[in-house]
Amino acid sequence: MIHTRHVLRAFSIVALLALVMGVLGVQAVAQNAAGSAEMGKPTSSTEPVVHDLPPNVPGHTEFLDFKNGFRGIAFGTPVGQFKNLEILHDRGAIKAYRKTDDTMDIGNVTLTNIVYIFVHDKFYAVSLHADGGYNGTNLLKVFQAAFGAGAHPEGTSGKYFWAGKVAGAHFFEDVEPNHEVRGWIGSLEIQKDYDKVMQEAFTSAAQQL
Repeated sequence: MIHTRHVLRAFSIVALLALVMGVLGVQAVAQNAAGSAEMGKPTSSTEPVVHDLPPNVPGHTEFLDFKNGFRGIAFGTPVGQFKNLEILHDRGAIKAYRKTDDTMDIGNVTLTNIVYIFVHDKFYAVSLHADGGYNGTNLLKVFQAAFGAGAHPEGTSGKYFWAGKVAGAHFFEDVEPNHEVRGWIGSLEIQKDYDKVMQEAFTSAAQQL
C-alpha cells in the first residue's frame, strides 16, 4: 500500500534525525549565546541560520519552538482531541494516521500525503510527502522560509536539518525508488519516548536471532 510505504519511510529516518538533532541543538545554543553581531551570519553551510527576529516571525529556528506543532495543533496533544483520523500503521505504542479531511496544499505546494505520528497516543510528529519535482523544490523553500536556511552537512545531498529547543525539523529528498521528498516536524521531548520504544522493540527482536 502506498500509505504504508510512506509511513515506513517516515519511521526509518527518525532515528537519523535523533542523532542529528543532538548535534545541531548544541550548535543552536552556541549561536544564541554568541550574541548580537554574529546573529544571522552563519559561519558555514553546516550550521543553522539564526536571524535577529521575534520568535513568532518565520525565518529562523526559534519559529520551530514558537509553533511547536502543526496547523495549530501542539505536539503532545492527545489523540482523542483529533478528529477524522484514519489509522495507517499500528506498532503498539507508535501509531501513524492520516486525516480524512486534511487540506493537501501548503501555499503553492501540493502534498501527496500528510502523516501524523503518535507515541503513547500523544502527537509526536508530522511527515509531509511530495513529489520530487516542482512541489518538492517548493516544499524545501517553505521550510527555509519558516525555519531559516537549515544545516546542510557536507556529503548529505538533499538533506537539511533544523533544531530548536523543543522542536526539530528535517527535509529529505529520496531519489530511489520513487523520486519524492519528505518534510518532517516533531517534538524533541517526545522523541525521547520514541527512541525508548524503538530500542525496546530492537532488544525484543534481538532475542529472536
